[in-house]
Amino acid sequence: MGRKSRRNNDTMPVIAVQNTDIFPTAIYARLSVENSGKDDDGAAIENQIDVCKEYIRDMPDLQLVKVYQDNGWTGTNMNRPSFDEMMDAVRTGKIRAIVVRDLSRFSRNYIETGTYLERIFPRLDVRFISVKEQFDTLRTDGSNDSLMVPLQSLINDLYAKDISRKIHAVYDVQKKEGTFSWRLVPYGYRWNDEHTNIVPDDEQAENVRDIFRWKIEGLTYKEISEKLEEKGVKTYYQIRGKDVPSWSTATINGILSNPVYMGNKVYGCRKSELYKGLEQYKVPESEWYVVENAHEAIISPGDFESVKQILQRAAEDKAERMKNNSAIRKKLVNLFQAKIVCADCGYKMYYSRHRTTGYEDRWYGEYHCGSNQARKYLGCTPHYIMQTVIEKKVFEAIRLQVKTALDYEKLIRIARKKGSDKGLKTCLENQLRSAKQKLRRIQDKRTRLYEDYVEGILDGAEYAFAKQQYESEYESIEMSYEKLSIKLNDLQEAFSTENKWITLMKSVRNAKKLSQALVDAVVDQIRVYDGGSIEVVMKYQDVYEMTGNYIRQVENKS
Repeated sequence: MGRKSRRNNDTMPVIAVQNTDIFPTAIYARLSVENSGKDDDGAAIENQIDVCKEYIRDMPDLQLVKVYQDNGWTGTNMNRPSFDEMMDAVRTGKIRAIVVRDLSRFSRNYIETGTYLERIFPRLDVRFISVKEQFDTLRTDGSNDSLMVPLQSLINDLYAKDISRKIHAVYDVQKKEGTFSWRLVPYGYRWNDEHTNIVPDDEQAENVRDIFRWKIEGLTYKEISEKLEEKGVKTYYQIRGKDVPSWSTATINGILSNPVYMGNKVYGCRKSELYKGLEQYKVPESEWYVVENAHEAIISPGDFESVKQILQRAAEDKAERMKNNSAIRKKLVNLFQAKIVCADCGYKMYYSRHRTTGYEDRWYGEYHCGSNQARKYLGCTPHYIMQTVIEKKVFEAIRLQVKTALDYEKLIRIARKKGSDKGLKTCLENQLRSAKQKLRRIQDKRTRLYEDYVEGILDGAEYAFAKQQYESEYESIEMSYEKLSIKLNDLQEAFSTENKWITLMKSVRNAKKLSQALVDAVVDQIRVYDGGSIEVVMKYQDVYEMTGNYIRQVENKS
């Protein structure tokens, strides 16, 4: 039995596993954004980590590699710096087990939790342990323990939505009354000595004035960014929790369009209402809460209005160009929306349309890795790939998978006819029977052991020692039995006439060209490497790999 934490009553029964398989383990801890900034932040994080460490100390098959913690990140958002770092370690095989104090630390979104526990972690062969819920994916059998996890996750999700509703109700009242306090101090300002209001920061305020002056003089966003870099002005924003060295168009535009620099206090420009199921979205300017002359201005109303008109004219010109080019642009369709990522840094690849001028006038599309600033900071090369090139490669990859599926289907038909698959099946069934017999014998021994204890043949210490040995042996064989059962199911799936991967590929074998419907049907993800090579991950990729593995086993035995 695991020891009780001196700092927390969360406990989980611990049974050591007699197994040579050691799991490189990560602890994940998270503190919600609602608690951020309070004095007990560190203690709360430490408490989670202590509970997990104490559990790991009693588990010889868990070897702690690293502790990951996101302090001040909401549980409804899965895009967290340390979480992303941990998942990178999982994908590279550095981490094979994750321990959390409770499910709410992992996520408060039950759909995301279910996706990770039921699809992502099993596919990556990752063991997941929640101490408070007494849940370990290595020991779940699909019964009550497994059912309680999605239920607890649903409760966490409902709790998060309830908190969101209450917080937004309070915030709305404060905004209407003008008493809502600053959560983040805008660039160019700092807190006053009493921490009751914001005042201009001399150095940053001068940078803000420069940005407005340069825009009035007609400089582009790129030119403004270059001037700031020449001055050695550091940015104030981050990517994945780390500072970014270059000023982006979006950041400069955000400063130029923010009324805070006229001395106005503005609330409600963006909202994220979890309790309504709404992610962050922009709010029309007519619905903003504005308190005029709330603090010292950096920019005069006249300069702000001049920049506003410049931005408005630029937006109108862009809208007009988009309208004129709409017919041409409609021909360039992004078929890989939300499916294409950079294989080197993990960022999504952005799609953009361009027009060539000069010798020939034409439009083309391309995908590039993240933003220019992100590439500079993360060390990822500025690689890109032309739309025509990647569409050709993806279609070729699909056609190759279709051909492979048809070839596999023939080999499976031959193997079934010869009965070759039955040899593998019989071998697995024999191993399953042997494991079941061992489990039955150990159970009989445990029964006799208890009878010997009752009759006084064994004392308490002898009984406890022998019982622990039998339980460890039973659990080890039971795990082997479960793995053999999975292998048998996989074998039957691979040689089934309803093989999901083969069925899917056969359904698109007559496709003559790449289309949105084809991509949606068969493509799960596209990874683009520097130099233009790509990796296409198809749907049912695990079934494809499993099928190929068993076909090779049959051929080797033949």
